[in-house]
Amino acid sequence: MLPSAVGDDHLAAVYQLKIHLLGISPQICRRVLVRGNTTLAELHHVFQVVMGWENWHLHRFKLWGKEYGISYAGGLSFADDARRVHLGDFPWQANDKFTYTYDFGGYWLHQVREEQVLSPTALSAHPFCVSGRRACPPEEVGGPDGYNQRTLDQFSWAYEAHDRLLAGEDIREDDMPTWFWTYRPEHFDKGLVNERLAKVYQLKGNPDFLYSQGGYDYFFAPSTGPNSY
Repeated sequence: MLPSAVGDDHLAAVYQLKIHLLGISPQICRRVLVRGNTTLAELHHVFQVVMGWENWHLHRFKLWGKEYGISYAGGLSFADDARRVHLGDFPWQANDKFTYTYDFGGYWLHQVREEQVLSPTALSAHPFCVSGRRACPPEEVGGPDGYNQRTLDQFSWAYEAHDRLLAGEDIREDDMPTWFWTYRPEHFDKGLVNERLAKVYQLKGNPDFLYSQGGYDYFFAPSTGPNSY
């Protein structure tokens, strides 16, 4: 049900969504505010950024029994153009759910719950991450089962590496994934997420961005020119 301040304008309303990555415990989740006029093409990138994914793989939404997504050459095709379908086009009620799947090899399934419909004043500009728990899994770890095993491997390696360092050993040549050195499963930086969401909002409607794949480093790199700030 829409707040009285919104009337029947679903596109003007602000939706509070909870994104929960299934198959992993303790829970990895995010809570985000987005406006109803956000297209599903844009929502894909919002979810990628707020979760911490790198946009390397295909994706799919399933809302109200129908699949939606961005059609890429050699990938999935969809009946509807995700650039024309808005979050507010659907008759949401509190606690309604839909799914977002990313990487059909790893099969990262996200359950998304519409927690609240708020008035337009609840969001001043770009989508905003309200809260979150734990770090996004690294890419290419083999889905939830692979993640669970690899984080155990990381913990075991770090524990042993600490003792070896104290014994004076050189661990720099250890044969393990590079993310073993830096990945912190319990870490979540809401401030960084919101900085990146602000940049996504600046690219709203940019077809080069909407259809981009292969990481966000180019879009999120700090400016280095004379007008950088």
